[in-house]
Amino acid sequence: MSDALREGLEERPEGLEVLPEGFAALLEGAVDVHVHGQPDLATALRNRGNDLAVIRMARRYGISGWVLKSHLWITTDRAALLQRQAAGLGFTVYGSITLNPPMGGVSATAVELAAAHGARVVFLPTWGAAADVRRGGYIAGLLGQLSPSFPGYAAKNAISLLTPSGALSGECREVIDACRALDLSLATGHASLAESRAIAGYCAGIGQRLLITHPLHYTQDPGELRRFAEQGAFVEFAGAPLLHPDSHLSIRDVHTAMSALGPDRVILSTDAFSRWAPPEPECLRMFTEQLAYLGWQPPQLQQMTVGNPRAFLGVAPAVPRGDERSIPPYPPKGEVSP
Repeated sequence: MSDALREGLEERPEGLEVLPEGFAALLEGAVDVHVHGQPDLATALRNRGNDLAVIRMARRYGISGWVLKSHLWITTDRAALLQRQAAGLGFTVYGSITLNPPMGGVSATAVELAAAHGARVVFLPTWGAAADVRRGGYIAGLLGQLSPSFPGYAAKNAISLLTPSGALSGECREVIDACRALDLSLATGHASLAESRAIAGYCAGIGQRLLITHPLHYTQDPGELRRFAEQGAFVEFAGAPLLHPDSHLSIRDVHTAMSALGPDRVILSTDAFSRWAPPEPECLRMFTEQLAYLGWQPPQLQQMTVGNPRAFLGVAPAVPRGDERSIPPYPPKGEVSP
């Protein structure tokens, strides 16, 4: 272990040392592709601690990188600042842009300028998607509490990714073409099922890297999920939404959906956003440990947290650290699956 890395680990949060030996063995080299920084929507909505402190915690857990996402603004400046602050920790922060109305909507120009600013990932609209406006999304509800004018603004500027005939819009195709030309990774955001189908088909035709963002929000149909994977898209399953008091999903629902796909095209992430969720490193640890309890093996989990995220981002495979933790058998000795 390098001196710089050791120094970073010594600044871990109090109490981390009480976790059992090998507590983070499943996360060695992991990249979380869905991390909301602090703040995201507003400084008053403090969902967790300081970004750099959580990066240090992530490193203690063996995690090696994040995609920093915001529902409102491009994150490239913040990612670059955090990268400088985390120098020597062996951690990479990837910037992104979410093509919601404040960022210009679904615009190839916005993508090109984001790439010039260092973005690695482009998220299609989240709360700005017409599909999200129709279903009254959770983030839109929070923004409505912050901004009295927001509901009218969102409705007026809602973005559909399909034409009236059901074809992928020209603007969306231009965005995907720009991502392909600039070697950026694309995620579907809060697109509808029909929009996601069209996006996946177009990306498959041109060889564009694609992540279907938390599809269990709108379908649990194994056939639909398999279709995305067969078209070459990665399929995201996020842990933190399972902790929402109003969640309609459980870890067993995720396990069932993942079982229809296998590990080859699955990416596990956190999407931790609210105060009831622990910081991302612990959230990802809880998620992978629960899946291990349900029968997923360590090599499969590492593929879904290390190999697949890196393939989605188009970056080189992880290089194991010299002090890489041994991975214990699962279920842990003395613990029996139901």
